[in-house]
Amino acid sequence: MNTLWYKVWADLWLTKSRTALAIISIAAGVCCVGTLFGMIDLLLGKMDAAHRQSQPSHINLILRNDADISLLEQVKAIPGVADVDTMTPQSVHFRQLGETDWRLGTLIIRPDYDNQHFDKTALQSGNWPSADQIAIENLSALSSGIQSGDIEFETIHGPQILPIGGIVRHPFVKPPKFGGQVHFFAGAAQAAQFGIAAHSFRQLLVQIADPYGSETARSVANQIRSLLTAQHIGVNVTLLQDPEQHWGRPFLAGINGVLQVMALVSLALASVLILNTVSAHITQQTDQIGVMKALGAGTKTIAQLYLLEILLLALLAIVLAMPPALAAAYFSSCRLLALFNIACGEFAVSVPAVVYMLLGGLLAPVLAALIPILRGAALTVRVAIASYGVGADFGYNRFDLYIEKFGARFLPTLSAAALGNLFRRKARLVLTQSVLIVAGVMFLVLTSLIASLNLTLDREMARSRYAVRLGFSTDQPEQKIRDIATAVAGTENIEFWQRSSMQITKDGLALPQKGSLGMQMLALPANSSMYQPLIESGRWLQAGDAGERVLVLSADTAALNGVRAGDSLDVALGTDHEKWQVVGIYRWLAGNSYAVEPAYAPLETLRRITHSREMASFALLDMPVADLNQEADYLRNLQQRFQDQGVQLDVYTTLAKLEQGQFARNQFKPVLNTLLGLACMIAAVGGIGLSGTLAISVLQRIREIGVLRAIGAPSKVVFRMFLLEGLLHGVMAWFLSIPLAYLAAEPLAKQLGQTMLGIQLDFSFDFWAILYWLIIVLTVAWIAAFWPARKATQLSIRDCLGH
Repeated sequence: MNTLWYKVWADLWLTKSRTALAIISIAAGVCCVGTLFGMIDLLLGKMDAAHRQSQPSHINLILRNDADISLLEQVKAIPGVADVDTMTPQSVHFRQLGETDWRLGTLIIRPDYDNQHFDKTALQSGNWPSADQIAIENLSALSSGIQSGDIEFETIHGPQILPIGGIVRHPFVKPPKFGGQVHFFAGAAQAAQFGIAAHSFRQLLVQIADPYGSETARSVANQIRSLLTAQHIGVNVTLLQDPEQHWGRPFLAGINGVLQVMALVSLALASVLILNTVSAHITQQTDQIGVMKALGAGTKTIAQLYLLEILLLALLAIVLAMPPALAAAYFSSCRLLALFNIACGEFAVSVPAVVYMLLGGLLAPVLAALIPILRGAALTVRVAIASYGVGADFGYNRFDLYIEKFGARFLPTLSAAALGNLFRRKARLVLTQSVLIVAGVMFLVLTSLIASLNLTLDREMARSRYAVRLGFSTDQPEQKIRDIATAVAGTENIEFWQRSSMQITKDGLALPQKGSLGMQMLALPANSSMYQPLIESGRWLQAGDAGERVLVLSADTAALNGVRAGDSLDVALGTDHEKWQVVGIYRWLAGNSYAVEPAYAPLETLRRITHSREMASFALLDMPVADLNQEADYLRNLQQRFQDQGVQLDVYTTLAKLEQGQFARNQFKPVLNTLLGLACMIAAVGGIGLSGTLAISVLQRIREIGVLRAIGAPSKVVFRMFLLEGLLHGVMAWFLSIPLAYLAAEPLAKQLGQTMLGIQLDFSFDFWAILYWLIIVLTVAWIAAFWPARKATQLSIRDCLGH
């Protein structure tokens, strides 16, 4: 046993550079696995814990108008309702002292902060809102820099200054860089000065009786909406949420699966490098294997010897990889938790990630090394001792002769030699190339995914032929909106839309919807010129549809329910229950986003049914806009003009087109940056593998290097020969990755778009990325080849020829 350990130690210590490369290769793959699996585990665990801690409502209804508190007893009387809670969101104008322009924000009023039932707001610092002070939401404080001081609000009594007394966290706040607004919190004592009627609410929070079930919640929500409709109270948004799982899980479901697969791929590629290294190691030691067998060592003993070496390398790699992986998992999860307004808490270790690193870090290298180890251990004494170890296997087949002739005819001598050396070990070449090619294909696919996403967003913006969409807290007369909007310089055209809560059933069953905030009818003129979504089947609304009961439904909800263009659905609008025909299926780009799903219908039809003549929920305004700054100025002028006329804009549904496109891109940036970072990590694994390949090549060609030096080749020539070999590896991997990426990019990018983002993308291959990848892979190859090439120049003639 002592002899066995001595041999293991000698092998590892005498080839320190190869040992280090093997450890780094395994560590890179293990680090990817630990980081990604740990990040996902910590992220989902803390999200669900924060969700449960907030006592989530099972049903969350945002109303179109104020409801009296006395209505709660009727809601509680509905079978299945366990308890209710209320709050009131209100769009407000505010500014910091010293500012001249008003900003649009949201004020949320809760009746009693000491007695919250559901969707609890948590006090982070300072004091709860009171009669003489307000609180600001945590994300709003971080993004705006407003954490204390006095804020001036526009109230029904004129401008009024209120100090910020505390910072709170609320479970439902959209991040500002994704389009969220600044949120303030106030108490019931301050409601009147903002025009909110006493003993009223505008958001209803409901929990159903145990056990929770999504179908039960949906049924109770339908009954509550029917009760509210009978009281002439419309519902803008209906949100159903699982009490055990955070509402943000759908955002992460797609990317989590992709990240886990990519982490396992990185571990597999690291294992390929181990296979490469072990194969070269066994080849070099075939004569030693012959000697050991001649002295009585059995196949089992030799196999144990080399497997023990691999296990030691794997253990060292795990020890090296675990601290940075666990730290990266924690800090990555904290960054994503911040997007959902969840406190990260103290440093935590993901136990599943530790288990995955141990299992993957031990099993993958052992399995990768098993075949070459067993093959080497099975060699007979005669074959092993007769082997020359290095084995000059180049130049004995037609392919080698063709490479040799090509190099001699078209390349300088040094480049021709490097080309021949590239193909000397074909199995090793294939393994090394596979890692670099996978990294290249991933990079090109991901850049094409980004290009496809930008193309999709650009085309969607082109379908929106308006500059600004104004949403109103309550429906407004068309003529009043027109008079105010046309008084703002630049307004060229105006179109009015109206929204309505609706219930859709098919064959007597409620229609499950893709929209995370439920579905509403969005009625626009049948001959609308301001917007037309991408129609996947059927057709868009036409002028002849005015007054007809026709719908255009999202492709997501249609697929979820097996609905096709031409089908009829039961639609309830208030007390009106009739059949409507689905004339078209459109692509909805909200995907996994937190949004209300629209079902488009003719405005003329809705007004005929509801008798809501000349009233509008939205106004779409067209004006020539050159950039974001001009758009922002125009929107600010509109907001000021409507504020002066006492018309309240809805902070959630008022948007500018260019700004909205920027928000959409911001939502996807964390996902895409994570994937690109992982692709670069895999490229680094490929660079480590290439460096290991060239280092092994130097060890196996020591005598060759000695001969070159003996006949007068200077160090510069030897250095350039190995450096050229590394660069040829990079060029070959780049060349082979282009057609593979081109064939794989469209299906993979579309699948990644559907899986991660929940949207069907318009595909665009990023041809500029081919040039970027060439620069990257050549840089990686140069760095990987530098140290082996430098080591080759440091070998003396005596050491080389005496090897």
